[in-house]
Amino acid sequence: MIPHAPILVIIIPLFTAFVMPVIGILAKRYHIKYLREVVAIVVMGAVLAIVSNMALDVWGGEIILYKLGGWSPPWGIVLAVDALSTQMAFMIAVLGTLVVIYSASYMGRDSGLSYFYTLILLVMSGMLGIVLTGDFFNFYVFLEIMSISSYALVSFRRDALSIEAGMKYLLIGSLGTSFVLLSVVMLYGAVGTLNIADLAVKLAAYSATNVPTVLVISLALFVTGVMVKVAMVPFHTWLPDAFTAAPTAISALLAGPAAVVGIYWVARLPYLPFGMPVGAILVALGLISMVVGVLMALMQRDFKRMLAYHVISQKGYMVLGIGLGTLGATLGTQGGLFHLLNHSTYKALLFMCAGAVLYQTKSQKFDELGGLGKNMPITALTFLIGALAISGIPPLNGFVSKYIIYLAGLQAGMPWVTAIAVLVSGLTLASFMKAFSSVFLGQRPRHLQGTMEAPKPMLFAMIAMAVICVAIGLVPDLGFNIVGPAAEAAKNVVSYVSQVLGGT
Repeated sequence: MIPHAPILVIIIPLFTAFVMPVIGILAKRYHIKYLREVVAIVVMGAVLAIVSNMALDVWGGEIILYKLGGWSPPWGIVLAVDALSTQMAFMIAVLGTLVVIYSASYMGRDSGLSYFYTLILLVMSGMLGIVLTGDFFNFYVFLEIMSISSYALVSFRRDALSIEAGMKYLLIGSLGTSFVLLSVVMLYGAVGTLNIADLAVKLAAYSATNVPTVLVISLALFVTGVMVKVAMVPFHTWLPDAFTAAPTAISALLAGPAAVVGIYWVARLPYLPFGMPVGAILVALGLISMVVGVLMALMQRDFKRMLAYHVISQKGYMVLGIGLGTLGATLGTQGGLFHLLNHSTYKALLFMCAGAVLYQTKSQKFDELGGLGKNMPITALTFLIGALAISGIPPLNGFVSKYIIYLAGLQAGMPWVTAIAVLVSGLTLASFMKAFSSVFLGQRPRHLQGTMEAPKPMLFAMIAMAVICVAIGLVPDLGFNIVGPAAEAAKNVVSYVSQVLGGT
């Protein structure tokens, strides 16, 4: 393994973020075109290489423990890398790299790009820290790094719509992170530790009937804070505005890699012995979000806003699957994590396609578009692949994970849950067929007759995403080899605690 690998994947983008303004000055002074973009792509490529190297060690069941300052847990701060956190870090690195490549063209017409790449690398560093940290307080620290940078990125273009959306995201998001911080304070006051493994040991001392009220409140605050960041209904109101107003490269980032971090804690949390029915809560929130998200998407006439509501709906599938897993359906957690893997690819792809249309036509309103399949055939094809994937149509990747979740509902003795999940998939397909017809088929407006295909860097990222959707659908083992160890790691608290605490 590469020495100091866990800390390097956080430090490299973090350090580069702070020197990016200097890189921008050098690029301007010496007329070096695309210097910032190349540096950002190289940094994300390096992160991907390091994460891939770590994956070879942890997919066998081992945990990589990195002790900051040489202090052993529970006294010192540690990074604990198991198969679950590695799946998340791998997805962040792959999708983050493609988003940066896409941004090289998409953001080319904007000014202030040194700050843009500073913020995007800060988001990456925060996301990687969230999934690799071994204690709750540093989860909060990295969550703030990611969140504050995300608020700024949503408002990057500083028009009325983006500033309003950014402020709404800031206010609601800050409320969520405040809940997390208050939960962390209460946990430390009640138990005296914030190391995840040590906390699991101390919480296990309480039976389900004698859990102190302070711990119940702490868990409720933590779950609420995480649900705000995941945008589960009824905590979802910030997401449609933020995703619609943000530059589309950022919408793809928030829909893909940023979706990972909240679901990571949704997967990790139920297996810590807090003594509350977390599984039932997750099933309820998942079902409500699936239904509300898809119904709201059907009503939209704005390309990106429709996609934003589908983000809420698809996250509902993930939370539902993980919730079913905690209720005894062995396939549930695997299905939820597999759907996260798939969602991050096809949802980022769909936003990239919407961005390509917006980039070339200056419009994202369905009523102002049409007939673009002839002008933008690659964009149309990749969008169709993403649309069929998110709808769960075989042989694409979305079908595999949705089918597992359907089976998990039956396995848990809840056939009505499976019926709702299938119905939502049907409504999803209807919504995307309407979108595809409105944008790429039908009569082409006169002012769009000369529309060109998207620039090559954008097409490269979109094609790469589409290939992933097809490849995992045709060869599901590509996904199972990542998701299988991650699901086992989420459930195997005993192994996690033993390895982190040195055999305790």
